[in-house]
Amino acid sequence: MSSPPRIRLLGRLEVCSPEGAPVTLGGPRERSLLGLLALHPNRVLPAQWLVDTLWAERPGSGSRVTVRTHVSHLRRRLAAAGLPDVLVTRAPGYQLEIEPDDVDSSRFERLVRLGQEALGAGDAAAAATGLRTALGLWRGPLLADLEEPEFAADSAARLDELRLTALESCLAAELDLGRHLDVVAELEALVAHHPFRERLCGQLMVALYRCGRQTEALAAYAAARSRLADELGLDPGPELAALEAAILRQDPVLLPAHHHAPPVRRQDARTVVEPPPDALFAAARRLRLVGRDAELARLAALWRETCAGASPVVLLSGEAGVGKSRLAAELARLVADDGGRCLVGRCDPVAAAPYRPLAAIVRMCAQPAAPRAGEPAAGIEVLLDAPPGPAGGRPEPAAALRLLLAGTAHTNPTAVVVEDAEWIDPASADLLRALAADPPARLMLLICFRDPPGSRHEPLRALLGDGAAVAERVVLGPLAEPDVRRLAGEILGRAVPDGAAHRLWERSGGNPFFLTEIVRDLRDRREEPAVGPFRRIPTRIRDVLRDRVARLPPVAQHVVTAAAVVGGEVGFELLAALVDGSEDDLVDGIERAVDAGLLLPAGQGWGSRYAFRHGLIRDCVYDDVAGRHRERLHARAGRALLTDRNVAAAAVHLRAAGPAADAAEVAAVSLRAAELTGARAAWEDAVGHAEAAVAILARIDAPAEARADAAVGTAMLRIKSGRGHPEAIRHLEEAVGLYRAAGSDELLGAVHSRIGGALSTHHSVMDIPRALEHLAAAERLLAEPAAVFHLQRGLTQAAMYGMRTALLATAADRAGELARRLGRRDLGVLAGWARGWALFNRGEPAAADACFEEVWAVAHELGDPFLGWAPVNAGALAATAYLLDPTRGRDWCRRGLAQPGFAGFADPHTAVLDQLALAQVEAGELAAARSTVGRLPAESVSRRLLAFRSGAVERAAHGWAAALRADEAAGDLHDAALNARWLAMAQLALGDRAGADESLTKAVAWAVSAPQVPTELVARAELARVRVGAGDLGAARAQLDACDLILAGGADWRGAAGVVELARGAVAAAAGDRRRSDRSHRLAVESFVRYRTPWHRIEALRAWSRARRELGDPAGATGPAKAADELRARLTGRGSTG
Repeated sequence: MSSPPRIRLLGRLEVCSPEGAPVTLGGPRERSLLGLLALHPNRVLPAQWLVDTLWAERPGSGSRVTVRTHVSHLRRRLAAAGLPDVLVTRAPGYQLEIEPDDVDSSRFERLVRLGQEALGAGDAAAAATGLRTALGLWRGPLLADLEEPEFAADSAARLDELRLTALESCLAAELDLGRHLDVVAELEALVAHHPFRERLCGQLMVALYRCGRQTEALAAYAAARSRLADELGLDPGPELAALEAAILRQDPVLLPAHHHAPPVRRQDARTVVEPPPDALFAAARRLRLVGRDAELARLAALWRETCAGASPVVLLSGEAGVGKSRLAAELARLVADDGGRCLVGRCDPVAAAPYRPLAAIVRMCAQPAAPRAGEPAAGIEVLLDAPPGPAGGRPEPAAALRLLLAGTAHTNPTAVVVEDAEWIDPASADLLRALAADPPARLMLLICFRDPPGSRHEPLRALLGDGAAVAERVVLGPLAEPDVRRLAGEILGRAVPDGAAHRLWERSGGNPFFLTEIVRDLRDRREEPAVGPFRRIPTRIRDVLRDRVARLPPVAQHVVTAAAVVGGEVGFELLAALVDGSEDDLVDGIERAVDAGLLLPAGQGWGSRYAFRHGLIRDCVYDDVAGRHRERLHARAGRALLTDRNVAAAAVHLRAAGPAADAAEVAAVSLRAAELTGARAAWEDAVGHAEAAVAILARIDAPAEARADAAVGTAMLRIKSGRGHPEAIRHLEEAVGLYRAAGSDELLGAVHSRIGGALSTHHSVMDIPRALEHLAAAERLLAEPAAVFHLQRGLTQAAMYGMRTALLATAADRAGELARRLGRRDLGVLAGWARGWALFNRGEPAAADACFEEVWAVAHELGDPFLGWAPVNAGALAATAYLLDPTRGRDWCRRGLAQPGFAGFADPHTAVLDQLALAQVEAGELAAARSTVGRLPAESVSRRLLAFRSGAVERAAHGWAAALRADEAAGDLHDAALNARWLAMAQLALGDRAGADESLTKAVAWAVSAPQVPTELVARAELARVRVGAGDLGAARAQLDACDLILAGGADWRGAAGVVELARGAVAAAAGDRRRSDRSHRLAVESFVRYRTPWHRIEALRAWSRARRELGDPAGATGPAKAADELRARLTGRGSTG
């Protein structure tokens, strides 16, 4: 636990001993001086400015002497408090050298930043804890005993606003945690004191609604609306108005999202209990459960834990027909008996629309407060196949699903059962992975799947891989012979002799489904179990099913066949489209199929739906449908489903129709399915549809231009979703040949542009020379402005990574002009970040940052997270990796990660997380960095820096060396220069000064040729120190002189300026100039303190200590060395490593 702050400004000014006891301070002016210094820790405040500030009315002639006297007194008082040597004289004034956390206002700001970061990353518990800790530092108004000093007015206003913002964020986190009962009173008081803060009013409305006080929630909105209208002449903002509408329709999105919802009494839960809703489970329970006592006991125990607040995840597997559904049905009965809810979704191998099983769960979960038609709950419409709403107002599907289930589980303990997960679609698997990783309290997740083939099904395999460590595994094997005898007796209604039971056990292999089907068939024929050898079980089951289907009237056979072709649940309307005859005949056929036990009424949605009693029945029927007839039915099903809502299922059916469907139509529907599923962020499905269309068009030898268009569309889907950049390049290169064959120069030029951009985007395909070749080819062919824009955009990418600043600036300007001519603000964002990076390369960091801010504002206004990535990534990279300002870098990352829908874009999201981890490492927050890095791939940049800062120097060096070689081979000089700098850092740590010199020399050469001034500045400064260590003072001075030329430009280089001062200190020490060495090392330390880069601060303190020892001052070397060791120990938990 960290010690309390030593200097406290948030309330009455206090200075405390290490034990927390206040020490006596002097009079008002002395306390004002301390308050002024503490408001600006680690900054030199000029003496004259202090005089002018403290004696604002009329400073006397002796004011400067009085300041010196106050400083002397303060030093004694601070030393008495255990803070010696923190108030130092620095020309032209004084500085309070102190850890930022030792001042309560600085610690408050840091904790608020971390809390908001945690809230943005979805960790509501950490956010609430951190923000409450921050708010606990407040004891009253800033410097309350000094009667609102004028010098603190701006700081007081800023900190007061930050305190309110922190309160709002803390309350948001606590609402996410389901603590609405705990925060209602606090929110009511806050709204009374701050009547015009709409966020607080909205939070009060949500808390009241969750407490069952809907009328009061609406009254709170009405009061806010009246206040705004009467006193300000304004209407409530769109967010508050949307919240009122959500309350009026009882939108499930208002329910708590997090898994820490408080338990409710069992009797309360029973008041809203509904009978188990699933028809398939109800049918399964008609037979007594046999032979599963141990498995049922385990599920029952887990359910009891669920009721007590736990959230278990259970994986239930076994071969086809082994009794998974029967066991799940028994769990559903237990759930109902205990006053819980059981929500069931089934996967389907044929109608492979994304989110199908979860859509069924959402519909059941939302009843009876389901949204009206056309009004899906925000974020849930993706699961319900409704048209997506505005991206800016919708949570991620995973967050929306968790939100809905948390609300259901808060009201009643809930079991979510996913059946037939061996056929789960990738989009549903992704959501289940997220749910299993962070399930709400009082929710049990049971995933049932056949194995084989379940563990070989890629989406399920990924889900199993993620969940295996935390999930409970229940594997069902065959029934033992005594259990077979008992089950057969249940079915026949009489005892089964031992011999017959043994034969049935042999015949069924102990498989309950096979056994049940065989015994039922025997019962229906009034036969006893056969004596003698038996045929293989699958053949016998097929014979039973064929015989049962053959005994149905023709229309019922057609119904069963059509249902088998459709797969999963099938609606009456679709059956009507596939089965010839009148509606009455169809109704009769369905009833006969149900009576025969082949179909059952199923589903809890709108309209009549039916399903096979078991998937194996459907498989057997489907296999027996003649090939041509099956294809014709698939074709009819596909055409019947040709609406945007069902286009994904339509595409699957039409592709299964083979020659019965027009291939060109199948390709067109598949491309439409790819477009719509991509719009719903179901990227795997989208890519699958698009790839199928490409293959079909190639097979039928479609016109070259059509094939090329499909290939380009598929490539862009892969690039945007981050799924398969090499495959995307292959498609684009194929399109080049096709467009060339079609004689379409404009389209050929456009695809050359796409290839050039793609080869400059992702490291799996990075090849800057090839990219420039393609872009040059495009430039010769293109004339149309939109196409030329993408050419110029591609050039900006290639020039940025290839470190060709002149080309980058020219292409950015041309792209910006084209965007303006086209009236496309979105394209202006893509041009704008490149213009900013060109400014940055030229040594104008402030202008570059302003440019990034400008284009971020446009992207944010447009609500496009993919666009927002460009300025976020550039701004974060510039701040953290070049300017050594990780606080600013984290600010950029938080903005990017907070964009709705951003997580759906794999590569951009990963890149920003990587930037966040870099900033966390550089800020010394290794625990937070490890958490972030744990979500990143093995090749992420931040992993190497984290390894280095954690002491794994050789591993980091190996990684940086490999990355440097790969970057050089790809022509990626931008990343090569960064990796060369980092590699040099590791080489120095390993004692390889020659290797570090070589690496930094490369970085300088690349930076000068670009030019790329930020790299040149830092690499030259680091190289100067290496040359000092090698005894080449002249070469070191030459590098430092070049740095000074850059600094003379007047730019604010933030923490990077400290690296130059560190080099200056090394050169001065080598020249024997102690005074200049001390001054430069001190300036370096101050810079690293100001920009919160503790690792560089440690390095500067150790260099200072070494310099003093070498200059004959071993006593003076002790202080910096000790400070470095203490700081490192705080960062790592370990002592000095030398």
